[in-house]
Amino acid sequence: MLLCAFLVCGACTDSNEAQLSGQKDKSYNDSAETLVNSSSDNDNPPLLTLSELLNASDVRNALSSAAAKNDDALLIEWQNKLLKAADEVNLSSSEKKRLEGELGLKYLAFQGMKFNYQTAFQRAFVSFESVDEVYSAYPAFKNLHERSSRLVEQRDALIASVADELSEQGFDGDVHEEAKRQWQVYIKSQPPFTP
Repeated sequence: MLLCAFLVCGACTDSNEAQLSGQKDKSYNDSAETLVNSSSDNDNPPLLTLSELLNASDVRNALSSAAAKNDDALLIEWQNKLLKAADEVNLSSSEKKRLEGELGLKYLAFQGMKFNYQTAFQRAFVSFESVDEVYSAYPAFKNLHERSSRLVEQRDALIASVADELSEQGFDGDVHEEAKRQWQVYIKSQPPFTP
Protein backbone atom coordinates (compact mmCIF):
# COMPACT_ATOMS: atom_id res chain seq x y z
CA MET A 1 0.00 0.00 0.00
CA LEU A 2 2.71 2.46 0.95
CA LEU A 3 4.73 1.51 -2.11
CA CYS A 4 1.73 2.41 -4.28
CA ALA A 5 1.56 5.79 -2.59
CA PHE A 6 5.21 6.40 -3.30
CA LEU A 7 4.78 5.36 -6.93
CA VAL A 8 1.83 7.69 -7.41
CA CYS A 9 3.52 10.52 -5.60
CA GLY A 10 6.74 9.87 -7.54
CA ALA A 11 4.87 10.60 -10.75
CA CYS A 12 3.43 13.77 -9.25
CA THR A 13 6.70 15.17 -7.98
CA ASP A 14 8.66 14.13 -11.04
CA SER A 15 7.42 17.04 -13.17
CA ASN A 16 7.98 19.53 -10.34
CA GLU A 17 11.55 18.35 -9.88
CA ALA A 18 12.21 18.50 -13.63
CA GLN A 19 10.97 22.09 -13.75
CA LEU A 20 13.13 23.09 -10.79
CA SER A 21 16.30 21.48 -12.10
CA GLY A 22 15.70 22.11 -15.80
CA GLN A 23 15.74 18.37 -16.55
CA LYS A 24 12.84 16.84 -18.43
CA ASP A 25 13.62 13.14 -17.91
CA LYS A 26 14.24 12.21 -14.30
CA SER A 27 14.33 8.51 -13.51
CA TYR A 28 11.98 6.81 -11.08
CA ASN A 29 14.90 6.16 -8.73
CA ASP A 30 15.68 9.86 -8.49
CA SER A 31 12.11 10.83 -7.65
CA ALA A 32 11.73 7.93 -5.17
CA GLU A 33 15.00 8.93 -3.49
CA THR A 34 13.79 12.52 -3.26
CA LEU A 35 10.56 11.34 -1.64
CA VAL A 36 12.38 9.21 0.91
CA ASN A 37 14.90 11.93 1.71
CA SER A 38 12.25 14.62 2.05
CA SER A 39 9.62 12.59 3.88
CA SER A 40 10.66 14.08 7.20
CA ASP A 41 10.12 17.60 5.91
CA ASN A 42 6.95 18.99 7.50
CA ASP A 43 6.28 21.22 4.50
CA ASN A 44 5.37 18.20 2.38
CA PRO A 45 1.69 17.55 1.86
CA PRO A 46 0.33 14.21 3.07
CA LEU A 47 0.79 11.35 0.61
CA LEU A 48 -2.38 9.65 1.86
CA THR A 49 -5.39 10.56 3.94
CA LEU A 50 -6.53 8.70 7.03
CA SER A 51 -9.45 7.31 5.05
CA GLU A 52 -7.07 5.90 2.43
CA LEU A 53 -4.92 4.30 5.13
CA LEU A 54 -7.93 2.73 6.83
CA ASN A 55 -9.35 1.41 3.57
CA ALA A 56 -6.21 -0.52 2.63
CA SER A 57 -7.33 -4.14 2.44
CA ASP A 58 -4.96 -5.43 5.14
CA VAL A 59 -5.96 -2.67 7.57
CA ARG A 60 -9.64 -3.09 6.79
CA ASN A 61 -9.46 -6.87 7.32
CA ALA A 62 -7.52 -6.52 10.57
CA LEU A 63 -9.86 -3.90 12.04
CA SER A 64 -12.90 -5.93 10.97
CA SER A 65 -11.49 -9.02 12.63
CA ALA A 66 -10.53 -7.15 15.80
CA ALA A 67 -14.01 -5.62 16.06
CA ALA A 68 -15.76 -8.94 15.45
CA LYS A 69 -13.66 -10.72 18.10
CA ASN A 70 -13.31 -7.80 20.56
CA ASP A 71 -9.56 -8.35 20.18
CA ASP A 72 -7.88 -5.43 21.98
CA ALA A 73 -4.39 -6.82 21.36
CA LEU A 74 -4.97 -6.81 17.60
CA LEU A 75 -6.34 -3.26 17.78
CA ILE A 76 -3.24 -2.10 19.67
CA GLU A 77 -0.98 -3.83 17.15
CA TRP A 78 -2.70 -2.11 14.24
CA GLN A 79 -2.84 1.20 16.05
CA ASN A 80 0.97 1.06 16.30
CA LYS A 81 1.30 0.08 12.63
CA LEU A 82 -1.01 2.88 11.56
CA LEU A 83 0.82 5.46 13.65
CA LYS A 84 4.08 4.40 12.01
CA ALA A 85 2.46 4.54 8.56
CA ALA A 86 1.02 7.96 9.43
CA ASP A 87 4.55 9.26 9.92
CA GLU A 88 5.74 7.64 6.68
CA VAL A 89 3.01 9.25 4.60
CA ASN A 90 3.18 12.58 6.45
CA LEU A 91 -0.44 12.31 7.60
CA SER A 92 -1.83 15.61 8.85
CA SER A 93 -1.48 16.10 12.59
CA SER A 94 -5.26 16.34 13.06
CA GLU A 95 -5.81 13.00 11.32
CA LYS A 96 -2.91 11.35 13.15
CA LYS A 97 -4.39 12.54 16.45
CA ARG A 98 -7.50 10.42 15.75
CA LEU A 99 -5.31 7.31 15.96
CA GLU A 100 -3.53 8.13 19.20
CA GLY A 101 -4.21 6.86 22.72
CA GLU A 102 -7.38 5.33 24.14
CA LEU A 103 -9.62 7.43 21.92
CA GLY A 104 -7.64 6.19 18.93
CA LEU A 105 -8.32 2.58 19.93
CA LYS A 106 -12.04 3.34 20.25
CA TYR A 107 -11.96 5.05 16.86
CA LEU A 108 -10.29 2.01 15.26
CA ALA A 109 -12.78 -0.38 16.92
CA PHE A 110 -15.62 1.77 15.59
CA GLN A 111 -14.10 1.69 12.09
CA GLY A 112 -13.86 -2.10 12.31
CA MET A 113 -17.54 -2.34 13.29
CA LYS A 114 -18.44 -0.02 10.42
CA PHE A 115 -16.52 -2.21 7.96
CA ASN A 116 -18.39 -5.25 9.31
CA TYR A 117 -21.71 -3.44 8.92
CA GLN A 118 -20.85 -2.55 5.32
CA THR A 119 -19.85 -6.13 4.51
CA ALA A 120 -23.02 -7.56 6.08
CA PHE A 121 -25.20 -5.01 4.30
CA GLN A 122 -23.57 -5.64 0.93
CA ARG A 123 -24.01 -9.39 1.29
CA ALA A 124 -27.71 -9.03 2.15
CA PHE A 125 -28.25 -6.34 -0.49
CA VAL A 126 -26.76 -8.34 -3.36
CA SER A 127 -28.42 -11.59 -2.25
CA PHE A 128 -31.87 -9.97 -1.82
CA GLU A 129 -31.95 -10.98 1.84
CA SER A 130 -33.67 -8.87 4.48
CA VAL A 131 -31.46 -6.01 5.63
CA ASP A 132 -33.50 -5.70 8.83
CA GLU A 133 -31.29 -8.32 10.48
CA VAL A 134 -28.22 -6.27 9.59
CA TYR A 135 -29.83 -3.17 11.06
CA SER A 136 -30.66 -4.95 14.32
CA ALA A 137 -27.13 -6.38 14.56
CA TYR A 138 -25.62 -2.89 14.15
CA PRO A 139 -27.97 -0.44 15.91
CA ALA A 140 -25.21 2.17 16.33
CA PHE A 141 -25.25 2.93 12.60
CA LYS A 142 -28.70 4.50 12.27
CA ASN A 143 -27.42 7.17 9.88
CA LEU A 144 -26.11 4.40 7.62
CA HIS A 145 -29.41 2.53 7.94
CA GLU A 146 -31.20 5.45 6.28
CA ARG A 147 -28.74 5.58 3.35
CA SER A 148 -28.80 1.81 3.04
CA SER A 149 -32.59 1.77 2.96
CA ARG A 150 -32.52 4.25 0.09
CA LEU A 151 -30.19 1.91 -1.80
CA VAL A 152 -32.61 -0.97 -1.27
CA GLU A 153 -35.50 1.19 -2.54
CA GLN A 154 -33.51 2.23 -5.61
CA ARG A 155 -32.51 -1.37 -6.30
CA ASP A 156 -36.10 -2.58 -6.03
CA ALA A 157 -37.38 0.24 -8.27
CA LEU A 158 -34.77 -0.59 -10.89
CA ILE A 159 -35.63 -4.27 -10.79
CA ALA A 160 -39.34 -3.49 -11.15
CA SER A 161 -38.53 -1.31 -14.16
CA VAL A 162 -36.42 -4.03 -15.78
CA ALA A 163 -39.16 -6.60 -15.06
CA ASP A 164 -41.71 -4.35 -16.80
CA GLU A 165 -39.39 -3.98 -19.77
CA LEU A 166 -38.85 -7.74 -19.97
CA SER A 167 -42.60 -8.27 -19.82
CA GLU A 168 -43.15 -5.77 -22.65
CA GLN A 169 -40.53 -7.62 -24.72
CA GLY A 170 -42.45 -10.87 -24.20
CA PHE A 171 -39.86 -12.59 -22.01
CA ASP A 172 -40.85 -16.21 -21.45
CA GLY A 173 -40.46 -16.89 -17.74
CA ASP A 174 -40.55 -15.10 -14.40
CA VAL A 175 -39.70 -11.51 -15.35
CA HIS A 176 -39.06 -10.46 -11.75
CA GLU A 177 -36.55 -13.28 -11.14
CA GLU A 178 -34.84 -12.56 -14.48
CA ALA A 179 -34.57 -8.86 -13.61
CA LYS A 180 -33.01 -9.78 -10.25
CA ARG A 181 -30.58 -12.15 -11.96
CA GLN A 182 -29.53 -9.50 -14.48
CA TRP A 183 -29.08 -6.94 -11.71
CA GLN A 184 -26.92 -9.36 -9.68
CA VAL A 185 -24.72 -10.10 -12.69
CA TYR A 186 -24.27 -6.38 -13.27
CA ILE A 187 -23.63 -5.43 -9.64
CA LYS A 188 -21.10 -8.23 -9.12
CA SER A 189 -19.12 -6.97 -12.12
CA GLN A 190 -18.75 -3.52 -10.52
CA PRO A 191 -16.19 -2.43 -7.91
CA PRO A 192 -17.37 -2.78 -4.29
CA PHE A 193 -19.53 0.04 -3.01
CA THR A 194 -19.98 1.59 0.40
CA PRO A 195 -23.49 2.13 1.74
